[in-house]
Amino acid sequence: MATKTAPPKLGAKARKFWRETVAVYDLSAHEALLLEGACREIDIIELLEKELDGASFVVAGSMGQDTAHPLLQELRMHRATFGSIIKQLALPDAEEEKSASPRSRQAQAAANARWNRSG
Repeated sequence: MATKTAPPKLGAKARKFWRETVAVYDLSAHEALLLEGACREIDIIELLEKELDGASFVVAGSMGQDTAHPLLQELRMHRATFGSIIKQLALPDAEEEKSASPRSRQAQAAANARWNRSG
């Protein structure tokens, strides 16, 4: 079981996400590391969004041409990274988890393993 204490230097949104996640799920050490990475991404995304707030999404390129603001690409990449980390965590929906029987969860895990091997 991983620690319930949020890692140091997380922003408010990331700390809230950490607290809400560990309150519902009992994470292993590697899952806690993934969660920390997701929380760090939340902080980066928030910083990028603040930097872009009120900024023009079109800026002058090296030759004076119109081009997308470079932080838009960074924001898109960090959002994708966050999504990837969350997918790696593979946390079940809390409501699904409560309603599913242990036998049902085992059957689902077995089916997923079979599908993952076949292709």
